[in-house]
Amino acid sequence: MADQHHHGQKCCSSGSSGQDGRILDEQLDAAGQSLRRALKMSFTILKVIIIVLLVVFACSGIFQVQQDEKAILLQFGEIKGSVIDPGIKFAFPEPINEIIRIPVKRELSIPIDSFWYYESERDKLNPVKRTITEPLDPLKDGYCLTRNDSLEGMAGTDYNIVHSAWTVTYKINSPKQFFENVYIRDREPGEDMLEAAATTLNPLIRSLASNAIVRTMVKYTIDEAVKNEAKIAGDVRRILQDKLDQVQCGIEIGDVRANRIVWPRQVDEAFQASSKARQESERIRIEAASYKEMLLTNTGGSGAEDILEQLKQPGLSQEQQEERVAKLSGQVQSEISEARLYRTKVVEEAKANAEYLQKILPEYRKNPKLVLQKIYQDAIEQVLAGADEKIFMQTREGLSDEIRLMLNRDPNIKKEKAKQKNNAR
Repeated sequence: MADQHHHGQKCCSSGSSGQDGRILDEQLDAAGQSLRRALKMSFTILKVIIIVLLVVFACSGIFQVQQDEKAILLQFGEIKGSVIDPGIKFAFPEPINEIIRIPVKRELSIPIDSFWYYESERDKLNPVKRTITEPLDPLKDGYCLTRNDSLEGMAGTDYNIVHSAWTVTYKINSPKQFFENVYIRDREPGEDMLEAAATTLNPLIRSLASNAIVRTMVKYTIDEAVKNEAKIAGDVRRILQDKLDQVQCGIEIGDVRANRIVWPRQVDEAFQASSKARQESERIRIEAASYKEMLLTNTGGSGAEDILEQLKQPGLSQEQQEERVAKLSGQVQSEISEARLYRTKVVEEAKANAEYLQKILPEYRKNPKLVLQKIYQDAIEQVLAGADEKIFMQTREGLSDEIRLMLNRDPNIKKEKAKQKNNAR
């Protein structure tokens, strides 16, 4: 019995230990399953977060270039690809890629007043024209030189001084060259890249523009300069653009405008008088040219001047000259017709005289004195036939003759002629 009881206790003890083990295993399995579920859920959440972050990261690379801009793509600080045109684009976010937006349609203007005379603040606020007596001071007054045509009777040429004020307008033309070759300081809030680069560009453009103005103005006269001809500003713009293209800064000059070009104030009265004289001379020259053209047109027709130049050419034959003269019209043809009639008349009279002399030649050979006396009498009759008044004087041998002239004509002669004309009617 004792043995059985002892054995039974062992069995009871063994069964209790197995039950506890099973419970422990069940608890461990439940904990493992919970851990697995927690890890699985954690990995799922992590995947979702990673996917969301990737989507956000990808979407942050979408950017838009405005219509007045162009953009440059930097990849790890190096320019990648070509210039980006306006529109919605994609690039990897920083630090992989960086987008540099550059305004290409916005223009900036800078004044060029280094060639203008000194003005105090009072003069700028109240620009009243006044007489200047003090001489030009090159340390304060800006100016540039203009060409002066050579004067007749004077050796060489002289140069004139003018004051001028200019305005230059520019914009970015090549974003890539601009970004690579122009120093751009850090931008302040609200500034675009062009405004930030202006601190570097303005002194450069002002210096190059001044050089272009000096080179251009010396090719023009002071009259052309003060008239502010558009060609002057065009030449300055061309030279300035060439200089900027050489330094490859990506800048295009939009406009160069000469606001004011004037002569020195110290010589205002003299210049006004000279200008007035030139204007009067030009007016007289134009009037003379108009009168010349009118006279040629009335005399020889519309093409008279060209025909006249052709007639001046050396080596023209008589036929060629007559061909050109035949093209003339107006009074010339009338004069030519009268000249031809007169020539014909002279020739016919000469022929008639020659025939007359040929006829009287035999009589002259027989009695020359008688023939000469007859010719003399005929000439006297012809001359006296056209005279209104006839005065005869008879010379006396051995006595001196005195001639007295009456300055007033006989009034009866005029009355007699008028009466004869009335009777003829």
